[in-house]
Amino acid sequence: MNGSRQPWSASTAAVWSDGILAGTGVAGAVLYGAPTRHVIALAHEGFFVPANSRRPAPQLAEVLPSVRDALGAGDDALAADLVEEALRAQEWDPETLIWTDPLGPVAQLEWEPDLDGWSDYRRVVSPVDGGAEVEWKGAGGESAGIRIVAVQGEPGFDVELWAETVQCGRVSLVPVSESGSDASTVLPVDYSDRVRTTSQVTETSLAVHVHAQGQTPEEDAAIGARVHSPRPMRRHSDGGWEVVVGPDGVRFRVDVGEPAASTVAFEDAGALIGRSALSLGGARRDDEPVEDIWSAARAGDAKAERRVFEIAYAAGRRNIIVSTGELPPTLQGVWQGTWAPAWSADYTLNGNVQLGSLASVLWTGTPELMTSLFRLATRFTEHYRSNARNIFGAAGMMLPARTTTHGHANHFLRDYPHQFWVGNGPWLLRLAVDYILVTGDRSVIDEWLWEYAVEILQFSTEVLGAGGGHLNPSYSPENTPLGHDNPLVMDSTADIAAIRDGLAAGAWLAGLRGDTARANAWTQAREQLPPYQVAADGALAEWSTLWPENVAHRHASQLQGLWYEPDERLVGELRDAAARAVRNKVEWRAEDPSGPPGNMEMAFGLTSIALAAVSLGDADTAYQCALWLARDHFTPALTTTHDAGAIFNLDASGALPAVVAAMLLGSGSGRISLLPALPDAWPSGRVTGLLARGGVRVSVLDWDRGGVRATLELPAATRWLRPEGIVVVLPANGRVEAGTNITQLDRRSVFISADAESAELTFRFAESE
Repeated sequence: MNGSRQPWSASTAAVWSDGILAGTGVAGAVLYGAPTRHVIALAHEGFFVPANSRRPAPQLAEVLPSVRDALGAGDDALAADLVEEALRAQEWDPETLIWTDPLGPVAQLEWEPDLDGWSDYRRVVSPVDGGAEVEWKGAGGESAGIRIVAVQGEPGFDVELWAETVQCGRVSLVPVSESGSDASTVLPVDYSDRVRTTSQVTETSLAVHVHAQGQTPEEDAAIGARVHSPRPMRRHSDGGWEVVVGPDGVRFRVDVGEPAASTVAFEDAGALIGRSALSLGGARRDDEPVEDIWSAARAGDAKAERRVFEIAYAAGRRNIIVSTGELPPTLQGVWQGTWAPAWSADYTLNGNVQLGSLASVLWTGTPELMTSLFRLATRFTEHYRSNARNIFGAAGMMLPARTTTHGHANHFLRDYPHQFWVGNGPWLLRLAVDYILVTGDRSVIDEWLWEYAVEILQFSTEVLGAGGGHLNPSYSPENTPLGHDNPLVMDSTADIAAIRDGLAAGAWLAGLRGDTARANAWTQAREQLPPYQVAADGALAEWSTLWPENVAHRHASQLQGLWYEPDERLVGELRDAAARAVRNKVEWRAEDPSGPPGNMEMAFGLTSIALAAVSLGDADTAYQCALWLARDHFTPALTTTHDAGAIFNLDASGALPAVVAAMLLGSGSGRISLLPALPDAWPSGRVTGLLARGGVRVSVLDWDRGGVRATLELPAATRWLRPEGIVVVLPANGRVEAGTNITQLDRRSVFISADAESAELTFRFAESE
């Protein structure tokens, strides 16, 4: 089962959220339990329980002038009261939060062998595909196990039971009955009363059918799971089959949902996983479980820490790859084991998707996975237009903060006024432009991106104009000014940064299309946005200084201008202010770096800080955030958690590789940076398969105390992104020791011409000579 260098866990899992994961992108399986009873919880990326209202966004445009006046006077309480009055006038209960429709489980497959005892339990997720397996020894020392075989893109799995000596037991497929949650920082809703299930057993198949009731019959949803046996099986008196397992094993096909036509060309998961790998010289002791590795890292063992990074980088990428299908990973990927998931296990778009699950896909060799977000986003075009009209009285598109089955901005409360957050649309433009800058694929522009850019930026500029040159009302997810009763403010720094970035992205797209008028207009509009402000303590303010700061919060949205290509406004005093904001956030986290009630809540908040730190050249802070992500948010099952040690969640799976990649490779207009934020804790290492803007692939990047060695691929197909060549910036002064297609410009940079299709570089640091 397990090679001596392959990470494995020695612990059993009593609940689904501690299980190991198998996935095909389309279907998910969580394997948990113990040898006397194992359970495989099954889910499908397209099954969302249609339990919640799909009511369009409320009509708030008429009350906005009064809301703006109140906020202009600094009276956010009055502003929130006015909004609530307008809601009640529309028979909208402002105290009831409308959740997104949740990702639902489908069924669970159970194997209960007759055992006298067991020992030597091992479980492992496949490092080369979406499979997973467990193994144990019986009372006589004989081995047995379960293996899940996954093929990317298929709506199901092959499940193999095996044993060195004959074992008898029961296999059953039953409805999921779990309706609890271990979430402590959110109160999940139990949706079990919205579903009806039926089961069927024949000699060759086990089936469960799920019917989920919607708000209307048209919204109802149905799905099923079926286990196929290649030969007739004897029915068990308690349901399911009597199964005899021996050395040849017993193999079943498990289908989740029905096969459906797809426009997605799924690549082999192993090929995607193999595109990037990280080696830091971490401790590699033979046959050591991950529990021991993580324990040593928590005790401060430097080699164990490096090994944790290596394993977490690989496991995180694998988790995201095998949970990305037609749709992107939800908060829980494509895995579900309860009818009461935290935050509906939805697509939360005020950071979880962008800085969590999909944060690394462009940079660690799998940019095609980003198109899953584009497919999701473009499902609800008319809903976005109604959001803009209803809430702001504006034309164009306003994308909501959360989604699954619709795009209406109807998820909000006084404490969470998501209906006024305008950053999602511009953020989507940034991700789409980065996708083009990495891949050279311009097809998305005509397919959907140009239409969205025009309408998102039309909405953004109209909102700015209606606010008299201010973003009013504005919201910085999900923080509230200290001492205030609600989060409504003016000029959220995150909104300013997002719109400025979106306008820059739009201007670049307009330039590609030869639309000079729009390119100029959007470039000018960037300068009409309010200036960034500095808070009383010298940190970059999160909103207008009419409101006090609130550092003690999991989000760090005011740092958005540093996450991608840094905003050119953030120089001088503002750069120093951003650095102070980074320090403030890290110091607050470090005061109690444990899960709530401690300060280690929400993994992607660490991404926010770390990416900003990288942009500022602060390697120590980036490393601290990366260490917290890898050491404290990965579990023995190599799954990840929302908070340190709690709440099954995929954010850290995408966040950790993204932060590591950013520390090792940066890129912008006409340049790439090697090792821009290399920490002292990584004196040597190697990473493969990182991607950069400009259509550059750094196929190999090696470093040690003496220098850097890099192999770069510059495909002809992406040459249009490098019309003037590429400048490569090194982390320290030195000289080119060897290279091809490289010209040294100065002691810290080299040049690669536009016509080069590859380059090799060996660079020796001056201080090492």
